[in-house]
Amino acid sequence: YTGFVPDDSLQALYKNAQVYVQPSSEEGFGLPILEAFANNCPVVTSDIPTLKEIGSNAALYFKTYDIEDMVDKIENVLEDEKLRRQLIENGKKRVKDFSWEKLAKQTLEVYKKCV
Repeated sequence: YTGFVPDDSLQALYKNAQVYVQPSSEEGFGLPILEAFANNCPVVTSDIPTLKEIGSNAALYFKTYDIEDMVDKIENVLEDEKLRRQLIENGKKRVKDFSWEKLAKQTLEVYKKCV
């Protein structure tokens, strides 16, 4: 467990990790998944709707609260180089669907509709 990690250290952690695992049962957005994608790190995460929406086909999902399923998915990524490469490639593509600029434009459109 790392505890708090400063932003300038996060990139090195993602880049040197063999897999990023997010065993979350509740999530607001899932920004760490996108950070992992951007740093060519394969992702294994809970199958909650928010994370599936963010990860799409770029992550491997396990049943939330099912430790054996989580372990199986992690082992799959660690042992199957083809799967690992595919998740990394899908992640590179998926992260391009998100940007702060796009978020700002969409938020502005919502505000304009409310006025």
